[in-house]
Amino acid sequence: MNELISIFESVRDIPYKIPLKWGERDDCCSGKADRLFKTLKAKGFDVRYRVCVFYWNSLKLPKKIEQISHDNDCTHTYLELKLNGMWKILDATWDRNLAKRFYVNNWDGKSDTRIAVKPIKIFTPNKSLRIVKNQDKKLIEGDLKINGNFYDAFNDYLAEIRKTYK
Repeated sequence: MNELISIFESVRDIPYKIPLKWGERDDCCSGKADRLFKTLKAKGFDVRYRVCVFYWNSLKLPKKIEQISHDNDCTHTYLELKLNGMWKILDATWDRNLAKRFYVNNWDGKSDTRIAVKPIKIFTPNKSLRIVKNQDKKLIEGDLKINGNFYDAFNDYLAEIRKTYK
């Protein structure tokens, strides 16, 4: 159990950052979920991707960031881990240095964590897997054309929050 918690925390505490170009290291929800997925699978656990849709404005960001042109709806990736025959939500999105602004999940190794955003739609496990596997250069670059400036400002905002974390 302690090993599971340690694995979760090591991924959770990677500073969240949305990649701003294709091929850049992905430390946002999808990249962190993928790292956690691969680690848990390698340890023999039954794990699956889940994807939901949320609205950026539900995060109540500063006006100067919200006013940057962007799509309000966005997908969010997290995991479900099978423990004792039951699927448990496992979301390692927000790193501990964002605790002053976001709910950072602590995990006891047996219960659900919170989904890091407020979902407006949660896809089935099969649809979630298709969404995760269909991320390609064309899709990502198209998203960055629309939302790249917003993502950049959001990353900067998170960096500022981390500077004040003590």
